Amino acid sequence: MYSAKVISLQLKEVERKNSPCFSTGPVGEDLYHWEAIITGPKGSPYENGVFKLDIHFPLDYPFAPPRVMFKTKVYHPHVNTYGNIFLKMLNPTHFRTNNSINDVLTEIHQMIYVEDRAAFETTALAWTVEHARGA
Repeated sequence: MYSAKVISLQLKEVERKNSPCFSTGPVGEDLYHWEAIITGPKGSPYENGVFKLDIHFPLDYPFAPPRVMFKTKVYHPHVNTYGNIFLKMLNPTHFRTNNSINDVLTEIHQMIYVEDRAAFETTALAWTVEHARGA
C-alpha cells in the first residue's frame, strides 16, 4: 500500500531530523496510529509544558491530511475543548502531498497567538501548569 510506504519514509525522516521540539512514532505496531509529544516553546505560556498528541493517518495519506488531536488539555485559540486542532495545513482543501508529518508537527509547535492579551497568557499558563507539567 502506497500510504504505508510514505508513512515509513516519514518516520525515518522524523528519526533523522530528531527535532528538539517534538518526538513521535507509531503506537505499537500500527503504522497508521502515532503518538507525539511536543514541548512548549520557550518564552510562551506553554514553556516547560509537555503536550501529548494523537495522530491517525488515513488510508489515502498523503493525499489526505492526518487527523491530529491534543490529548493533553491545552488552552489555545486554534484548539477546541476536545483537542481538535484548527490549522490550515490540516484542512483537506489545503493539505499538500509534500507536507510531511515532520512539517505538521513543526507547524503545530510554532502555532502562536498573535495578539498579546494578558487574559490569554494567564489562562494558557495556568492550563499548562495544571495539565502539562510532569505529565
